Amino acid sequence: MLMNGWTSLLAVAVPLVVQAATPAPEIITRAIAIAAEQFGEEPEQISVVQVQPKVWSDGCLGLGGLRVDCAERLTPGWEITLTNPNAPYPQQWVYRTNQSGSLILWDAAGSRMIGTLIQRPQRLSLEELPPPLPEGVSFRVIRQSDASGNRSPSTTTTLLYNDGRIVQQTTNARGETLSRTLRTVTPAQVSQFNQLLSDRRFERFNGFDFVPTPVERPVPIHLVSTPTATVRFAEANEYRLASDLVAVLRAWELLVAKGRLPSQISSQTS
Repeated sequence: MLMNGWTSLLAVAVPLVVQAATPAPEIITRAIAIAAEQFGEEPEQISVVQVQPKVWSDGCLGLGGLRVDCAERLTPGWEITLTNPNAPYPQQWVYRTNQSGSLILWDAAGSRMIGTLIQRPQRLSLEELPPPLPEGVSFRVIRQSDASGNRSPSTTTTLLYNDGRIVQQTTNARGETLSRTLRTVTPAQVSQFNQLLSDRRFERFNGFDFVPTPVERPVPIHLVSTPTATVRFAEANEYRLASDLVAVLRAWELLVAKGRLPSQISSQTS
């Protein structure tokens, strides 16, 4: 009789969970859409690494921490691992879902990128946005460096004008600005670079802030702008960026340094 009583109690405390072999396709699709929005990737570029059935410890899918509003019940669901196999730096995003897919949460601790915890980009506040681009400028990079060692803080602004001039302005701690023309590229190259911005849908990154918090060490900060979008990231943290942003930055660096664009861009637009 006592054994039957304990059996009844266990049946209530640990209900039998019936889990399907695979989640419904719409759950996968929704997880991919969430990852694309959070990390600035194209949904078509994201693929599934693995899907595992799980039984989470509570209604917050085991991610509620000390929250008191998480339902204390076993919750069947899925652990979905996603990746962009074409990204220049390997990265994986892990999401937890309930069985119906009505709740999908990012598992920050489970997500990895070349051995480093991924940090989801934040949003720039209005106070953090730079002023609009000057007239006749199609692209701008502002590099801000803090004081470190014997070096004073400085700001370097590099501008791409519609007529092909690449102009660099450096402002020192005293507020003095030195301006010089680095080089002049052809109107065709300006057009090709602007087409790259369009092809890579730079506008969708508007307001994204990839600067990690807290900052582990003082590093220069970059604010990259077009007339319609601005994104911020920390130097040496390129691996945190979406692959489309990396493609834009690499093309820009080559244009400034050598006055040319990657060969695949030139051939596509010639």
